[in-house]
Amino acid sequence: MSKRSLILVIIQFSSFAYFLLSGRFMAKNIWFLLQIIGFIISLWGVLAMKLGNFNIQPEVKSTAHFISKGPYKVIRNPMYTGLILFFGAAVISNYSSIHLAVFTILVIVLLEKIKMEEGFLSIKFGSQYTNYLGNTYRLIPLIY
Repeated sequence: MSKRSLILVIIQFSSFAYFLLSGRFMAKNIWFLLQIIGFIISLWGVLAMKLGNFNIQPEVKSTAHFISKGPYKVIRNPMYTGLILFFGAAVISNYSSIHLAVFTILVIVLLEKIKMEEGFLSIKFGSQYTNYLGNTYRLIPLIY
């Protein structure tokens, strides 16, 4: 793992820890439904990728397999999409400026990890991945 990747992973998990330790990571009312949707999307991404392919760092495992089924047919980063929905709903439901700041940092870290991962995946899978980039969205179908 590169130093940059390690820093991003530490910030990502520190953000998770902040929300968990703050005691205000579960959304209320209708926002809880958005959290459930986020959790399901993330879980679906993990299950479609399988744990052997799963990696918390942006670098691609040497044993990685190209996955384009399940949620990966539409979005390239369903686990990150789910995390953004989950914690975004918590921020909206339990708003504070510190929650918003930590969430903003988390989103920036996830976007940076995506940028790095896409570079590594392009090297590992070549034109197969390049074609995939043209047929899918990064995080949000029909938008981004």
